[in-house]
Amino acid sequence: MNKFKNESSDATHGSATHGSAAYLWFICMVAACGGLLFGYDAVVVSGTNSQVEAQFNFSPWQLGIYVSCVLWACAVGAAAGGPIADKSGRRTTLLIAAVLIFISAMWSSFAGGPEALILARLVGGLGIGMATMVCPLYISEVSPEEHRGKMVTLFQLTITIGIVMCVFANWGIFSYAEASKESVDTASAGSDFLQWFAVDENWRAMFFAESLPGILFLVCASFVPESPRWLVKRGNPDRALKILTRINGADRAAVILNDIESALIDEKNIRFGDLFTRKLRMPLILAVAICVLSEACGVSVVFYYGPQILEDAGFGLGGSLGGFGTIAIVHFVAAMLALALVDSIGRRKLIAFGAIGSMLSHVLIGTLFYNGVMGWPIVLAINLFIAFFACSLGPVKFVIVSEIFPNRIREHAIALSTFCIWITSAAVNMVFPVMQANMETATIFYLYAGELVLLLLVIKFLMPETKGRTIEEIERSWLNHESASG
Repeated sequence: MNKFKNESSDATHGSATHGSAAYLWFICMVAACGGLLFGYDAVVVSGTNSQVEAQFNFSPWQLGIYVSCVLWACAVGAAAGGPIADKSGRRTTLLIAAVLIFISAMWSSFAGGPEALILARLVGGLGIGMATMVCPLYISEVSPEEHRGKMVTLFQLTITIGIVMCVFANWGIFSYAEASKESVDTASAGSDFLQWFAVDENWRAMFFAESLPGILFLVCASFVPESPRWLVKRGNPDRALKILTRINGADRAAVILNDIESALIDEKNIRFGDLFTRKLRMPLILAVAICVLSEACGVSVVFYYGPQILEDAGFGLGGSLGGFGTIAIVHFVAAMLALALVDSIGRRKLIAFGAIGSMLSHVLIGTLFYNGVMGWPIVLAINLFIAFFACSLGPVKFVIVSEIFPNRIREHAIALSTFCIWITSAAVNMVFPVMQANMETATIFYLYAGELVLLLLVIKFLMPETKGRTIEEIERSWLNHESASG
């Protein structure tokens, strides 16, 4: 088993028997920063909803389209990301995603009307969809098996960091705007542009702030290496060996390279279409079921419509943004817990624990709304749901999807699975304003609780444990199972 040394020389370059822990953490953290942009974008729109709805006189359906349009684009970006990652590499896909997200942030902040704003959001969705597809894929392919769950979970952790950053950026911009409006001499507070951009229509400044982490991701992604598994598949084993050696040490790198080459030979006849046949149907069914059911539980609704839900619970806009800040912090702390647990207790137990906790939390939220209990009890109940989700359902779905498919078609299979995540999220968020306008909020959360029962059935009957196994070992287990059952 690969072990890491602490000496500075080995931490930087690796040795014959030990890889560089510092280098592994660096490249995984950079790749995971695609999650930071995902988290930031998921929340930035929630701070703008009320203002944009009022400024452009949106109906519930139009508001749903405004919020969900980025999610539909994410689905397209995830689907397109698979072929791009296959043809051009994982690193190139990361860079394309970063550029698209930056363009979207700048365009959204200066959009001249609702049509331009929605188009800008669509561009950002393409980038975020690519990032959520390729980031877990890349991390799973560079990480040693004993650290893979933890490293892929970094993606979920950076999502929470992005959420925290955005919540407090939105709150800070809103607070500045409110203070400026109350000022006797607003003209002296800054230029006419600043008054328009950060006070009168401060939702523009909220979108503009997203460009800063976008630039950071673009710069850092320029320094990560290509995935060694992609390099081997493309006929460049020498370059792959150099990267594997730096991560794992020379001895272990040679073994991994041989395992990758052997697996590619074993799967030489595997094609994307095999995902829909008996040969590989089980990993596809498992991935799609986990992605759809974990996303349909309403977590994206909490982040995209969180301030509105809290306004329903009796908060004003400023108070709802502050209460939403506690949700973001809890999300971050719970994701840190997942980082410690996913490689110790395993994927299966962790996601089952989270599904049960999330289901009970939704029942509690629905009951509070049903009985007219408003204010901070609602905030605490939502925090409980977010804690269960962020330490289990959120990270484990990305871990499972990134490690259960064969090398030769992994990027296409992950693209399909991520596409399902975004299609589900888009549908849930598009219909939420209509549901909210036509039924009690309590009923909505009871429906989310019932949906999680289906996820528990999938976990019990379909999901194997994958911790501590190489990607190639997991792949062979599926193929051998189908051969035996055939």
